[in-house]
Parts: sequence; structure tokens; C-alpha cells
Amino acid sequence: MLRLLPLLLLTGCKTLPAIPLTTPEPLKVDLTMRLDVYQYRGEEPGNKEEIRTVGEAVERQRNRMAEIQELKNNRIVGEDHRGLLSLRQTPAGKWGDHVKRTVEEENTDRTLLMRNEAKESNRPLNEIEIEAWKLRTDQAFKGEYIEVAGKTPGAFDWVQATGPKETKDTPPDKINPTPPPPKEPQPKP
Repeated sequence: MLRLLPLLLLTGCKTLPAIPLTTPEPLKVDLTMRLDVYQYRGEEPGNKEEIRTVGEAVERQRNRMAEIQELKNNRIVGEDHRGLLSLRQTPAGKWGDHVKRTVEEENTDRTLLMRNEAKESNRPLNEIEIEAWKLRTDQAFKGEYIEVAGKTPGAFDWVQATGPKETKDTPPDKINPTPPPPKEPQPKP
């Protein structure tokens, strides 16, 4: 009797309906994708935290401008012949460490900007450094230390600047205009 049970079950099954495997219209798939491509060269830092953009470098320089000027005024740093800051004397203690770090950060940003300029203008970095050196020594205030060409080729000497040099494009009276004398009030008739 048990042998007949599977036969009864099989004969009692209906055939299954046909399932179509095709669709009347093609399937539509909406897909949004983002692709970021990064290219790193050997001279660029691999650490994302170290990668600095030109805009960020300019902003950082602007933020430390007053501190750099104070270091120049105190004769702690000077402008060297490569367009970078150079420590003339290092203060002691934590202040000295801070000064070293500040000078290193400024020089890193200056180097980044000069390399970017050399790359964009398709000129050697050496030319950009010379331009930056000349610009910074021409703009140096009286008493600041600057490096100037020495008596022998390739030698440089430290001197104190005599003050900013005037440009040929701007007449002296337009640099520091004197205000007109105040007008005296006229008595009313």
C-alpha cells in the first residue's frame, strides 16, 4: 500500500502553468556613479594630509603675515637669496621651537607657490626664486635683514635693508598721498 502512494500523488498533480522568461519591454536600470581619479607623481607627498593647494597656501601666508613681520622687525629672520626666510638667530625654549616651526611652514608655502608658478609659466624654478628674492628685498623695510649678492660670483652677504624701493610705475606722491588741508567753515550770511 505504501508503494502505491507515490503513484497516486504523481497522477493527481496538475501540470504547472508556463512561466514566460522574456519581458514585453526591456528592463530599465537607473544608475548614478561617481568616479574620482587621482594622479600622484613621485615629488608630491603621498599623504593626503600633507597635500596642500595653492589657495590654502596663500591663506596660511596671509594668516601668519603679522607674525613673520614681527620676526623680521626683531631681526630674528631675514630674506635669503632663494626667496625664502632664513633664521638669523634662534630664540631659546618653546618660543624658539615655535619660531622654527613658523619659518618652516612659511618656507613650505613659499616653495609650493614658487613651484606652482614655475610649472604654470613653464620656467625653471631658479628663475622664480630669483624673482621672489628681488621682490622681497625691494619691499623690505628699513633694518630688516636681506641677503644680497656678494663680491665674488655665487657668494651672498647679509645686510640690513635701507627701506622699500619705489617702483618706476608709481610716482612717489601717489604712494603716500598727503591729505588736503581741512577747509575752514564759512560764516553763513
